[in-house]
Amino acid sequence: MGLWDFLIVQPIAFLLRNLYEITGNYGVSIIMFAVAAKVVLLWFAYKGKRGMLQQQRIQPKLQELQKKCGGDKQKMQQEQAKLYQDEGISMFGGCLWMFIPFPIIIALYTAVRQPLRYILNYSAEKISELVAALPEGAAKGGFEQLHIAETEGLINFEFLGLNLSETPSFASMLFLIPILSALTSLLSVWLTQKFSGRPPAQGNSQIMMFLLGPGMSLWIGFSFPAALGVYWIMQNVLGIPQEYFLSRYWNRKLDEEDAAKAAKEERRKAAEAVQKEEDRKRRAERIAASNQKHKPKRYKLQNTIPPNKPSPKKKGEDGH
Repeated sequence: MGLWDFLIVQPIAFLLRNLYEITGNYGVSIIMFAVAAKVVLLWFAYKGKRGMLQQQRIQPKLQELQKKCGGDKQKMQQEQAKLYQDEGISMFGGCLWMFIPFPIIIALYTAVRQPLRYILNYSAEKISELVAALPEGAAKGGFEQLHIAETEGLINFEFLGLNLSETPSFASMLFLIPILSALTSLLSVWLTQKFSGRPPAQGNSQIMMFLLGPGMSLWIGFSFPAALGVYWIMQNVLGIPQEYFLSRYWNRKLDEEDAAKAAKEERRKAAEAVQKEEDRKRRAERIAASNQKHKPKRYKLQNTIPPNKPSPKKKGEDGH
């Protein structure tokens, strides 16, 4: 048993196995598992939504940097890293959390594909005996355990009249599951953009990104057992209210943070203006004091007699 199997697949299989034992319905257990997975991943979605909205808000500043840097990619990278640091944003904060659900999808696919081992908890020896007893060509593509569980009636795969162990095709009504999966994914992506306040997708690259999720849902739906498609549908449906409330919460919080930053910046500018004015006054006072100190003195002429010099006699004092 590898580390991946021990840490990821086995806990998911344990939960799925217990949900099936409680409900006795394979489809209901898949739906309940989707709800549980959404609750477990809520914290990651909470953190990821903040980062995504933060990156969305600095797009105008990034566009200004692109105009400023022109074709200098190295300078652009430096300026962009500085902007992210100043804004307190992780460059991968918005998209990193988006990859967290994929290990769960892979682990769930492993459990769904091998129900004897992960849902019924059969030993490897018993599974080998059952597989060896299969007629030649009875199961193809590595889905022997699904075939055994279905034919032997070990697990009831029926849900709403559909066999969730089969891979959907247009030969049965199972094709509705991949279609619903793609449509709910498309709706979820569109509403996520609307809730986040992002403009509609424009240009080939943005449209391709917009259609990536629905396209993946459609491909998964037609490539794997229908149970995985049911899980994907529930994830999309549950994701719509989650996106609404998270977007509403973080938009309000980020508006408050932006307002606080703007007020702080205004106070800084006002304090800087006051400091500049005080510095200007002090310089003016120093210049005035320096000019006064080095100003040449002006002496007032006085009508006085220098010392030791006889004063002139008035007319008539000498007897003449």
